[in-house]
Amino acid sequence: MKNLLFLLICLLSSCSEPVRKNQSAGAIDVKEKKFTAYSTVQNEYSNFDSNKAINKIATIENEYYQNFEEGTSRYYGTVWREQAAPAQYQEYLNSLNPQIAKPDSLHCTLYAYEGLKSGLTTDQLSTLKQLHKERWKSREIAGWSIGYLLVKHFDWSAYLIINKNSEEYKQCATAFKKDQSYPVWRQPDIPLKQMYILGEQDSLINAILAKNEFGWGFSEQGIHTWITRYNKLKECNWLGAPSMKYQASSQEKPLFITTNFDQYFDYHSHVVIFPKKKTDLEK
Repeated sequence: MKNLLFLLICLLSSCSEPVRKNQSAGAIDVKEKKFTAYSTVQNEYSNFDSNKAINKIATIENEYYQNFEEGTSRYYGTVWREQAAPAQYQEYLNSLNPQIAKPDSLHCTLYAYEGLKSGLTTDQLSTLKQLHKERWKSREIAGWSIGYLLVKHFDWSAYLIINKNSEEYKQCATAFKKDQSYPVWRQPDIPLKQMYILGEQDSLINAILAKNEFGWGFSEQGIHTWITRYNKLKECNWLGAPSMKYQASSQEKPLFITTNFDQYFDYHSHVVIFPKKKTDLEK
């Protein structure tokens, strides 16, 4: 595989900056105040509560956007914090009401994990953490590491969605044909339920997404982590400022972005993992 050193860096980090190949994709017009709708559907999963997961994400996003234009949110991107001047960050801290909220730094994996944790039971979450610690010691969670555990130990199903232009297409196609798995570099392969080709099997891709209120996902070996809510890909931009006031320009992307999956062009390969449906147990 090309750029092995680069991939190693990605794997050792919990999240990497979303490299925007299409700068307009997923932009949110904050002037229209497009907040996130809460889940009201009946949970269809046997080992996961998608209502709680989605509503946790909705609560975070709604709080952020309600304060984005004229106020200041407690949520901000980890890299925004690193790049902010000391005086600017102190000004930000002074603007928060400590009785209401404490500052909270997020990046893509932490954001997705907030949703996942809320959908698991206390025992499930404890088991997930223990399994991660046993296999990867003190390493931070990543999209691929959590994904592997969800498939191997929680009976979730993983799907590879890949464009033939992806640098890892040949390797992934070979691995799927050999043993139906997704090869993560120097890590255990993730068993796959199916592999879909972007641009050729879009109707099948949209159909499987439309059936699932929640999906855990990552792109290109785990360089970026996200979740899906039906046909929407939801992500956290670690460059996102806590409010419009702290953006260098109005064209900068906010902390949270929602994009139609078939319009998401930042990466060429994706693995999305869904919980088991209650109806699957009846078959």
